Amino acid sequence: MKKMGSILPIVVMAGSLLSSGCSKSKPVAPSSGSSADATAASVASDDPVEMRIHWMVGRKYPLRMELTQSTRTEMPNQAKLLIQDVKLNQDFNIAALKELDNGGRQLELRFEGEQMKVSQGDQPMLRFDSAQSPAQDARDPAAPVLRAVLDARIQYFTDAGGKVEKMAGVDELTKRITATGRPQEQAMFNQMFSEDTLKRYGSFGEAMPGHAVKIGDSWRLRKDMPSPIGILALNLKYTFQNWEQFGDRKCAHVEAEGELSSKSISAATGMMVEITKGKISGEFWYDPALGMIVETHNDLDLTLKITTRAQSMTSQFSQKTRLALVDGPQHF
Repeated sequence: MKKMGSILPIVVMAGSLLSSGCSKSKPVAPSSGSSADATAASVASDDPVEMRIHWMVGRKYPLRMELTQSTRTEMPNQAKLLIQDVKLNQDFNIAALKELDNGGRQLELRFEGEQMKVSQGDQPMLRFDSAQSPAQDARDPAAPVLRAVLDARIQYFTDAGGKVEKMAGVDELTKRITATGRPQEQAMFNQMFSEDTLKRYGSFGEAMPGHAVKIGDSWRLRKDMPSPIGILALNLKYTFQNWEQFGDRKCAHVEAEGELSSKSISAATGMMVEITKGKISGEFWYDPALGMIVETHNDLDLTLKITTRAQSMTSQFSQKTRLALVDGPQHF
């Protein structure tokens, strides 16, 4: 498991991009009329439509995230590349518990399933599936930590625009992780499930434009994001491309492209990791009648300079992420 430390900054950085964004536009206040009726009229006439997240109180939203990563590192004085691959699937739900006085929502996140595979070259380093019998956990020292994450409850308190203003439950999750596993696993997963990363699971509303938009309109997003490797600078441009039929939903199709760079570098992980080149592209489908993003795809390609006390290396890192709403909101 010692070699897993070298993938830690990348895993955490990936998590921080799940629901990237913090629009500088002012939050949109909830409308008093029927959003479904207004949306139907907008879609039919191609009039401007307000994109905002509307969590329905009393409903939970089952979600699935699928992430794959590949890292190719040029090691000094070695002909072969160091190859590391990560596959991570998460099943979780977010429940809208109640409406707050400010027009926002109290939300609750619960992880229900975790599958993770890590390999270095042809050598498997971690393989966990929460659906398997706990009796098999002894095969992998990271299993107790990942199992401790299941059923943890993280609460979010948002403003009317969907921006998370405060959280609860992170300390309890940290205690769960700290109480299980070895120090190496504890360090990795405490950062993978840090408050900064978990905050973005509830921040769907922060990628919205904050005003009515029509086909062809664009809006920009610039944000500094803390991570174990330092402060990352995110710069994205979203463009409303067209209306698309996505399953049985009429959705606004939005594409994004931009850059991720290092604003400052931290040695907290025992190494210095600098993004020398970072490209992001992606798309999402937003259903105004539901008031929710129903699916998002992101591609991330980075060139990294990694410096330790003994050596300096260059890594090529690629990541693909899919986040999807499963079966629509459900009563709880």
